[in-house]
Amino acid sequence: MKAYSLDLRQKIIDAYFEDKISQRQIAKRFQVALSFVEKLLKQYRELGTIAPKVRIKQTPTKLSLEQLNVLSSIVSDKNGTKKSRNACVLSSLQLLS
Repeated sequence: MKAYSLDLRQKIIDAYFEDKISQRQIAKRFQVALSFVEKLLKQYRELGTIAPKVRIKQTPTKLSLEQLNVLSSIVSDKNGTKKSRNACVLSSLQLLS
């Protein structure tokens, strides 16, 4: 998901501190999630910035390399048959466990 613009972030900060309206009303006015407003205000108070955070590293996969290889081979084997998607997932899970 793409980060919200700095312009929108600044409008949210201004609305909160100048208009003195609730976080819930701000979320509704700007059509963003309440949690986004809460996190933005917290970031502004603690760090003094409204810029989007930069992700430093990717979240690691939950599957091991061996499990990924097994899953890849199952998917490539199943692509040629007319087996249902659920059957493919179930067989994958059985082999991975």
